[in-house]
Amino acid sequence: MSEAIRPPVTIPQHLMLARLAQSEQMRDFFIQMWLQNPTLAKQGGARVARLLAAAPIPAIEQGDAEKAL
Repeated sequence: MSEAIRPPVTIPQHLMLARLAQSEQMRDFFIQMWLQNPTLAKQGGARVARLLAAAPIPAIEQGDAEKAL
């Protein structure tokens, strides 16, 4: 059975930008989840470790800073 050849489809710019924004939100969510649960992050292996190494260090909340003193 031969596969049907479909013409190329152009994704509208607003849809592409919305998908990119959603992808970035998902990436941020998973990075935060892994930062809060290092055991889970270790299950992700080397790729997750590289993502976390490049992630910005989370800001310390005021209450946490007072506890550290």
